[in-house]
Amino acid sequence: AAEAQHVPLIAHMIVGVADQALRRDEPEQAARLLAAADDLRGLPDRSRPDVARIERTVLRRLGEAKFAEAAREGTQADWKQLVEVTLAS
Repeated sequence: AAEAQHVPLIAHMIVGVADQALRRDEPEQAARLLAAADDLRGLPDRSRPDVARIERTVLRRLGEAKFAEAAREGTQADWKQLVEVTLAS
């Protein structure tokens, strides 16, 4: 219940971790994290330029098919595990 109150903040933090994954040359993980943030929020966040920048870069690097596959994985994964794996690498 307490987590629900902080969904926008948590989703924003996940986007930051996605940016970190991208900077570490892990575009698949960045796509997973973006999708997890959207899934947590319940809809895509088009209000933040970072989201669009990360998404464009990842899409360009992976192509549509790989991006879609990684995004699907992100919606099915536990966002906490995705963040943990990214920060541990």
